[in-house]
Order: sequence, then structure tokens, then C-alpha cells
Amino acid sequence: MASRGNIAKRGSTWTYYVYVNDGDGTRRQVSKGGFRTRKQAEAARIEALATINNGTWVEPGRLKVREFLEDEWLPSQRPPTLEESTYRSYQRNIRLHVVPHIGGHALQQLTPMDLNKLYRKLLDSGRRQGPKRGRAHGDEVLDLIDELRADGLTWQAIADRVGETIDEEAGITRHAVASMHRRGHHPPERKPVPAGLSPRMVRYVHSILHVAFRDAMRWNRIPRNIADAATPPPVRSTKRGKKTTWTAEQLSAFLKYVAENRYLTPWLFLATTGCRRGECLGLQWSDLDLDGATAVISRQVTTVDHEIIVKDLPKTKQGHMISLDSNTVAMLRRWRATQNEEKLLVGPGYVDADYVFCKPDGTVYHPDRFSREFIRKQERYNRAEVGEPLPRLALHGLRHTWATLALHEGIDIKIVSDRLNHSSTFITREIYTHVTPPMQSDAAERVARQIFDSRREPRSDDGTTNAPAETELRQSSVDRSFAE
Repeated sequence: MASRGNIAKRGSTWTYYVYVNDGDGTRRQVSKGGFRTRKQAEAARIEALATINNGTWVEPGRLKVREFLEDEWLPSQRPPTLEESTYRSYQRNIRLHVVPHIGGHALQQLTPMDLNKLYRKLLDSGRRQGPKRGRAHGDEVLDLIDELRADGLTWQAIADRVGETIDEEAGITRHAVASMHRRGHHPPERKPVPAGLSPRMVRYVHSILHVAFRDAMRWNRIPRNIADAATPPPVRSTKRGKKTTWTAEQLSAFLKYVAENRYLTPWLFLATTGCRRGECLGLQWSDLDLDGATAVISRQVTTVDHEIIVKDLPKTKQGHMISLDSNTVAMLRRWRATQNEEKLLVGPGYVDADYVFCKPDGTVYHPDRFSREFIRKQERYNRAEVGEPLPRLALHGLRHTWATLALHEGIDIKIVSDRLNHSSTFITREIYTHVTPPMQSDAAERVARQIFDSRREPRSDDGTTNAPAETELRQSSVDRSFAE
């Protein structure tokens, strides 16, 4: 037991003192105060001595959560430790959802209950509300458009008159004035935005903090990972519902509708291969073997803060090969001829980066705009086909549609998983649980059919029954068992 001299009263609280050895062998005294009673200080001192002896001691400090996360932990996670997009995501979520709420807490005094309060706060009112956008055009512009439209002018004539009358609107297009007129008389309905974050998002914040506090523990900043004892939203509440997909008929109808659009080729490639958007946009002609009907998926086009980035696939640096069907190969051959014609038309200004799917000048598509165009074409299709509209489908839904159609066709789930480049069939089963029950039902019918078919009486070469009495007895027993 340590002497009473290792504990002293300072003002109205008690402080304990212990000695530690630094890495260079220097012995120094450290202290920790704020205990209300001598007994509490003595218990804390004994606990500190135990951690010093077993090598888990953490020196008392006043480091704030914000200081640790922003000044120590996030810099250690910069690429190449993490992918640039992952790092930016960690940085953004810490800035928006962690620092404003617990950034001022002392790191060593943070408790699991503090994290639980944070998660509840984010669930109830954690969504960051952006600033309200004001009108891009003043009332003067809107009134002039209404007046000119009432006079029977075309949209182009209105755009010309507005540009001549108002200096700030010089160069305004007919599409802009038509859109302004439409919104002025038929403002779009604004869906209510929930005040809180989704359980999935809150659990993602928890995962970030868990990793950060794990590193803090390894660096002897804290004695334990308090995120282990916190209670984030359960996993079951974060699972997404059934994936929206199109039937083969719906997909065919949409592709026919966009047959004259330059996006048809990449959208059809997505629909027939099941690859991701970024993988499709990152495909180069050198990755294709049209004679062998194969494609190597090895890179992706993505965005970080709206900036286009081309990089290797994060999971499979070596890439993976997929087979192409004959129709897709024929489509790619036609597209290559069209692209060669575009090169000649553009001339020296063409950016020949060897991309299969790109703009007319050879530059890569912006992934977000590429997806938005897919949604716009759906909306136009539904306005044209009011009687049979398509369910709203994100571009990634083409990948889910391919997998669903493949599984419904009875293709082995291992083949589907390899095609989608999932790390295991477990992930495939988790995503497409809505497809596997019908498959299980079909399997049950097929196996049962074999069992029942095996009960048929053996026949001789002339087609007559040739079953011995013993076989008939066994057969009747099986019949009775099934009947029971």
C-alpha cells in the first residue's frame, strides 16, 4: 500500500501522485486531481499503479474530442491510408455530426452515455438544413415573361426580348424562360424533409467513432474504447428494403424509347453486364476483346466534392473479367464506328483517352450528370406512357435488375456473385433476399418431383408393369406416409 504522502488535499478536492518511466528511462511524477474524497483518490491511484505495471496506463490529459479527431486522427487517415472518397466522408461527418455536439468534451471523460445522447440527437434532429435558395431571377423578369407570353410570342422570341431588355439576363435561353414560366404558375410540390438522420447514417457515424477511439486506445490516449459500450441504432433498422427493379419487358420498353439517344449504349451495357456506373464509365477500348466477347473491369470513374476522379477498383486491384453476350458485342462494334466518326468531326480538339463511353469530344462523363439524365429520360417516358408508367429506378437499379433476372433464370448464385464482383455469395444473398424465396420454392418442387417420379412402377421393355409384390407393398407404405 502506498504511503499517505502520495495523496494530498488541494483546496476542496483530493489529488493523487504517481511516478512513471518515460521511454528514455526518465522517472517523473504525474498527478490527477478533482476527487471529492481521499478514498476516491486512493482508489484511483491504486488503479493507476495497476495500469502502469501492466503497460496500459494512460496519462491524464485535457485533450478535447475535437482536437483529437481533427488534429491527430483525421491526418493519420489521409490517403493512401484510406481512399480519398472515404477520407472525405469521414472528415465531412465528423465536421457536421460529431464536433458540434461532443467536440468540446474532454476525450478521457467521454462516456458511453454521451455517445448515446449524440445518436439520439442525430436521429431526432441531426439533418443539416442548407440555406434557403432565393430566386435566381427577380420579379421584373418573371412579369416580363408572363406579359410576352400573353402576347403570343414563342419561347425563343421571349428569350431574345428578355435578353435585350434586361442587361443581367443577356444570353438567357428559351429553355430557361419556359422553365421559369412553368415554375411560376405551377410550383413543384416540396416534399417534407425529415429533421433527423436515418438509422443507417447514425450507425455509420458510430462506426467512424469506433475506429477513431480504437486508434486513440492504441495510442494511449484513452484507457478503453467507449464506443464498445454505446448503443447505436441496431443493424436490423439500417437494412434497406427490397431493391426496386424493372421487369424484362419494362427494361426493353425503356431502351426502345431511348434508341436514338447517345446514352443508349452505356445504359444497355449496364443492363446486360450488371456492372456499376463507375466501372462502365471507366471502361476503355483496350479492356475489350470483342472477338473473344469479354471485358476486363479494372477501374472506375467517381467524384470527390463533384470533381471527377479515375482510379483503380478499391476491392480488386487486378480487375475481373466478364463475358459479353452477342447483342452487346454487336452494339459495341456499331458504337466504335460512331465514335470514330465523331473523332473526325471534332478534329484536333478531340481528347483521345480511349474511353468507350464518353462525350462527343472524348472527355469522360460526369457520373452524377450521367445518372440524372437516366432519371430525366424515365420522367419523359412516363409522361408519354401515362397508362403504363415505369417505377422510378436509380441508375444503379440496372445492376439490381440484371441480378434479379439472372437469379430468376436459375443461374447459380455463385456465378451471379462473381459477375457482380461481390466478395462472397453471402453479400449476394443478403442483397437479393427477395429473389431467393421463389428460387427455394422452385427447388422444393423440383426435388419433390424427383421423389414422386421415383415412385412410378418399373416397366418391362414392352411397357407393361413388372413390379413384384414386395415393391407394391413398399409403394403403398410410401403412399400412406404421404397421406398422413
